[in-house]
Order: sequence, then C-alpha cells, then structure tokens
Amino acid sequence: MSAVYDKAVHHTFVDSLRSVFLVDDAFPCLSDMFKSEQWLRRFKEPDRAAALYREFRKRHLPCDIENTFRRGDIKMVERMRKCDLIVLDFHLDPDDSDNSKAIEILRRLAASRHFNTVVVYTKAEKLSDVWLDIAANLRSDFDVEEFLKQHETEHEWWQTTAELSKLQLPTETTMAEFLTGGIEGVSKPAKKAIGDEIVAIGGAGDRKVLVEAWLRKNVAERQHPPVKGVNSTGDTALQGRFTNNGPHWLQCRGCFIAIVRKNSDDEVKHLMSGLDAALIDWKPNFLQILVSEIQNNLELESFAADPRLFSDVERQVGLSHYLLSQLEEDGDQIAAVEAVVDRILETLRHRISADKNLRTFGDKVLTDIRSELADAITSDKPIANAGALAHAPGKFDGQRILFLLNSFLSTEHFSKSRITTGTVFTDGTAHWMVTSPACDLTARPTGAKETWSNELHPVKAILAVKLKLVDVSQSLKEATQGKHAFLVDKEKFVPLEIFEKQTSQPAPEIFFVLDAGRTRFAAGKPATFKAIQVSRSNPKTSPRLVGQRSFSVLGQLRANYASRVLQLTGAHFARIGIDFFKGA
Repeated sequence: MSAVYDKAVHHTFVDSLRSVFLVDDAFPCLSDMFKSEQWLRRFKEPDRAAALYREFRKRHLPCDIENTFRRGDIKMVERMRKCDLIVLDFHLDPDDSDNSKAIEILRRLAASRHFNTVVVYTKAEKLSDVWLDIAANLRSDFDVEEFLKQHETEHEWWQTTAELSKLQLPTETTMAEFLTGGIEGVSKPAKKAIGDEIVAIGGAGDRKVLVEAWLRKNVAERQHPPVKGVNSTGDTALQGRFTNNGPHWLQCRGCFIAIVRKNSDDEVKHLMSGLDAALIDWKPNFLQILVSEIQNNLELESFAADPRLFSDVERQVGLSHYLLSQLEEDGDQIAAVEAVVDRILETLRHRISADKNLRTFGDKVLTDIRSELADAITSDKPIANAGALAHAPGKFDGQRILFLLNSFLSTEHFSKSRITTGTVFTDGTAHWMVTSPACDLTARPTGAKETWSNELHPVKAILAVKLKLVDVSQSLKEATQGKHAFLVDKEKFVPLEIFEKQTSQPAPEIFFVLDAGRTRFAAGKPATFKAIQVSRSNPKTSPRLVGQRSFSVLGQLRANYASRVLQLTGAHFARIGIDFFKGA
C-alpha cells in the first residue's frame, strides 16, 4: 500500500494509544523503584524497566508496570485492558520455558469485548515458535478427540495404531496455514505429503480426515489446559502471519498481537516500529480502519460535556422530564431507561456521521485504496471485487455473502425488555413477525374509554403476520422487493417470506401477549415471552384459544424496515372491497 494508507493505519491504531502497561517478571513495579538499591537488586532488569518507563513518558504515554501474575487473576487482566497498549513478556516465571501465564493473559484479552493492542516482547530466538504457541492456544476449537468421534472408522484406527510416531512433524508454514485457515487453508502439496505418509503407515479411512486429525494433534501438543471463565466454544477465527525477517502478528477477536524480539538499543523506538510493521502487514481494510476511527472519536470526544448534546442544563432537565413521563406512563423502569438510551444514541449517531474530520479521513483513505487496488475492484465479478476491497483473498460463496449482507442491513440482535414492531418469533416450527405499533406494547394501560383493552391489561392483543420459511436462493432472487426477512440463528440462515408471493398480502394472526410482551433472558438462550394464540387446531372445529405458551425471539427488524412492514400491513387492513363484473 502507499504512504497515505500506512499513515492512516498508524494514525488510527498507534496515534490513538494513550497509555501503556508493562508486564515482565524481570522488572520492578513502580512501588519497587522507590525502595532501596538492595531491594532493586532482586530484579533482573531494573535498568531496562526504567529506560522503557522514561521513553514512554517522553512520548506522553503514561506507563504502569507489573511483575507478577497469579493464574485466574481477572482483576489484573481488567487493569491491563484499561490500558491502550500492553507490553507483555512471554515468560512470566523464572523458568524461561513456561509461557502458561502469558498465554492465559492473551486468552482472556482475546475473549474481551474490548479491542486490545498487545506487543509480546520476548528474548526467544525463534519468534515463529512464539507465534505458533500463541496461535494454538487461541484456537480452542481444534480438539482432536471431539473431531475424531465424528468419524468412526478413522477414530478406531487412530486409537489402535502405534505408528503415529513415524510421521514427520508438519512444517511451521503448514501449521500456520492450518491455524489461520483450517484444513481448507493448508496447501494441496502439504496435505498430499501428510496424506501419503499416513497411508504408508496403514491409515484406514478418509485420508483428508486423518490429515486434519494429525494437524489437530500437533496443535494440541502446544496447548495449555482451558482457562476458567473463558468460553472455549464459539468464534475463534484467527488471522496472522510471520516471515523469517518480517513482522510476526496475530489478530483474534478483540486482540491484535505483535511479537517483537527484545532489543537494548532505543527500546521504545524498536518496540513501536515492530508494532507499526505488524499493523501494516496485517493490512486492515477500509471498513476496519473506519470503524476503529469511529471508536477513537467516541473515546476522545467528550459528548457528555458538549453543550450541544447533554451538558446544557436545560437539555438535561428536558430529558429528565422525558424519563419521568415514561416512568409515569409505563411504570416500567427498564423500558424507560431503554427509551432514553435510544434517544441519546440516535443523537450520537447523527453527530458521528456528520463529523467533518471523520468524513475527510475516510475519503482520503478510500481514494488511496481504490487507486492502489485499481483493476482488482472493477472486474465483472462483484463478490471478487468486494473480497479485494476487504483484503480477503480466496473464493467466497456469493449466496452466503449476500444473505449475510441483507441480514446486517435489515435486522439486528434483539435485546429489548419487550417485543415490539418487527420482532420475529417462533414456537419451534412456525414463525411470525409483530406488526402491531410499538405504542401498543407498553406497560401502561390504554385510554380510560377503551374498556376492553383496560380489562385485558396487562395482557395485550397484538397482530403478528405468519411468515413462510423459504430457501435461500428464492429469498435472494426477490430480495429487492422487500418481501423477506433475512435472519441468522446462530450460524443457520433463516429466510422468511413476509408477504405472499402472488398477492403481496400478509397473513395476520391474533395473539394475546402476557405482561405486555415482556421478554425474559437466560444465559446462552434466546429471549422468550409468553402469549396465548388464537388458532384452529382442527379444521372441522371453530378457532379456539390455545393455552398459554412460550415463544422464542429470533431477531428484530431495524426500525425503518419494521416501519415499512407496519405500513404495508396497515394498508392491507385498510383495503376496500368493490364490485365490478368482467365483460365477455
């Protein structure tokens, strides 16, 4: 990339750093530095610690130092997380072969909801070994036993053979390919070579399965036991690269890790140059740079102290009046807080999107990237163009990409205290979408004159349209007609037809929701609510109220999409039937 791109990466990811946390068992911590010379002699590298501290201070970066870490010390990891840059020694024990403490810290940081920038600062001769150790421990999804249990023939051979020791260890390059791209990321020659060796020792079953099992076994050799409190399932996608004389880096969820060898000459310059080189080699795409810059703006701007937003007393009184009125009407404190948060975030959204400096920054970076990529983003293959812009080499399933895009544009994760317009829910077999106005789903009673509604309160009568589960390709072909909802349930695609294909009409049904549609959340499970459904269980009998049931929320349409469905459904109920007779 060009100098403009490199400067943008440095500005976004390095210039935004405001504090440093050094973790090294050879360093005295700050309180130790004020003690006697005899006390300081207990530490191997007090001079290096002092030099690093001074140099970071010269760069206007406040610096803290810690020299111990107890396994399971969540509070210390939280202290680290609050610093923008963490400089971590890879061996935090006198035993220079034990990296378990550093690995635990990195695992906890990667599992954090926050973005953490880490420099693993080490004396290790082979940085590639450090890279592989860290990568293996960040990929908790490569369990060899669980994998083999899914393949009976291969599992049986694996458990009975005594020949595995005859196999050559995979090369570092092959291991790196596997750790970052799974079995599909490993080069064909490497897979063939391993497969040939396995066949030569009598491997029984699918050679591809056995190749993957061998690679997983070699990952396991580097792994430490699971860390308590860190989820070992879910997304563990890993990016990373290393070259003999180039940067070594890893990016996993909320953590960017640069691996830099210790150097006694101008250490801070050396360390920060290593971080810069790693970030440039990472090649964050335009969207990653833009989102990071938005995050920087949120952290640096004092929105709460801006008189145009919240610090003006009259505005605060006005918002407080709004909050109290919500409490008086609904009597539901959580819903009232949600309403105020929504208003504040909407204000922040407009403020950020209108930020001139952010727009100018984005414009310059995008212009430079487009110029650099040139023909790579102007071919007759739109998905390939998008892959080039995203700095994502390889082939992608166009259907998956477009479904995920439509899902992102039109839906959001449901986290409200009550169902509302556009909430998609299911009983496990059928699907519906709430099409009653949001104001009908509040905790407050309806107007005094609405006797029936008041008698039902807090049970609310709502309308929900029945949705039809269709196949992905059909939903994508008709996506621009606005007749479908694109939901993702965990990793499963759920394309739902909202309006009937031929007539474009909805299929409304009546539900009586309990407690005004209040939702309940349980760890690891979707939100649920209770309702009574009016349905015909037997075609020969009259419709009847089905007993109280629990429904699960699948997702939520974004506000403007939900409003559109509400409008079209309202038009359906406002239709007028007229009579005409067709002539011969």
